[in-house]
Amino acid sequence: MAVFTSEYDPMDKEKKEKMEEHQELLADMLDLAIQELEEIAKDSEIYMIDQMKICDDYESIFQCLKHQALKRKA
Repeated sequence: MAVFTSEYDPMDKEKKEKMEEHQELLADMLDLAIQELEEIAKDSEIYMIDQMKICDDYESIFQCLKHQALKRKA
């Protein structure tokens, strides 16, 4: 049975270890993920929303992810 958690829950131990294991690649991975989200927004009109604003370009998607990560830390 699947356990559902909130996106604001702390990262589980397994995921955190995986991130630490590949820390040197995280910046490139994030850059690629943001570029993919930007393409999805453009091609499919599926958007992330941050503070009631559509995130559809690199900067706005980056800021949205940053805000989500800060909420997770709180």
